[in-house]
Amino acid sequence: MRIFVAASLALVIMVGLRWQFDLLIFRFLRPLFAAMLPPIAWMCFAALGAEERSQTRWRWLHVIPVLAIFIAILTWRQWHIQVDFLIAVQFTGYGIALMVLASRGEDRFAQARLGDVGSVRGIVAVVGGALIFSGLVDGLIALDFSITQGTNVATIVGTAQLVVLVVLALLMVRLERFSPQTTKLTDSVTEPAFAQRKDDPQDNNDIAEDDAILTAIDEVMCAQHLYRDPDLTLDRLARRVVIPARQISGAINRRFGRNVSQVVNEYRVAEAQMLLRTTDKPVTEIMFDCGFQTKSNFNREFGRVTGMGPRAYRDADPNPDQSTPDQTTPDQPFGPIRKLFSENARS
Repeated sequence: MRIFVAASLALVIMVGLRWQFDLLIFRFLRPLFAAMLPPIAWMCFAALGAEERSQTRWRWLHVIPVLAIFIAILTWRQWHIQVDFLIAVQFTGYGIALMVLASRGEDRFAQARLGDVGSVRGIVAVVGGALIFSGLVDGLIALDFSITQGTNVATIVGTAQLVVLVVLALLMVRLERFSPQTTKLTDSVTEPAFAQRKDDPQDNNDIAEDDAILTAIDEVMCAQHLYRDPDLTLDRLARRVVIPARQISGAINRRFGRNVSQVVNEYRVAEAQMLLRTTDKPVTEIMFDCGFQTKSNFNREFGRVTGMGPRAYRDADPNPDQSTPDQTTPDQPFGPIRKLFSENARS
């Protein structure tokens, strides 16, 4: 991430120098710096995926567009290749690829902390959109040079930089609010899916496989208290249960209709409920003990699961329907997976 930020700052400085001084060295370096930014952005964000190690041998392919633009710069006097047009195509292509990456499941960001997956996906989408916008600007510059010999370039560049700065500033402020989906899902969301699949033998096998995965996750969560680690990632969870990250996220999504980070947060909330009922610890201390890092995320997830805030929960009488032996056992809080199994057993 730091490499991408440094590359972005270097490009901004180079663009300013290019249009401020119009020296030959800056004319040469500006498109070269620009050509390197999209591959750097892709490698920084794609590295958060669990399968990135298997794709290492293909990284050299990112050199091809940079090399093509470098050759176009060197041979411009002979061939008059539209360098800005090539950069526009490259930026747009990488921008679309990043937007597609952001739209995929959280197993594509298995190296990111579970609590940060939503923010990471938001950042990837913002960067992808910024690359597409920059590609359109480079296309306009190339078109202006071909029609008016670049008489409007300064206006285009100045306007584009102003728009990018304003939009990115607003989006970066809102990125703090990005988080995984927090919609409270009831049994009516998941139960019909189970009911529709019970009569199909193949679907029953799929359910059994999902249940085996969920059982392994529940055993590790309760035995090793992985949810208490605020830096827990999907990749680390996958290594602990020796199950591929994609299978974990798929099983949780099919059986719960939620993502991995929400289910992990429900383990944290379950332990927070137990600590609020059985101890006099401050709410903030309980928040950190259970694996939450910020009060806003803790309050949001606690409210999603219980329908009230942690202080109100401590002051209220415990709900008799939620009082179970598992809930009062400090070592094994009543987590969402065990609750799902018990509800299915009663149905």
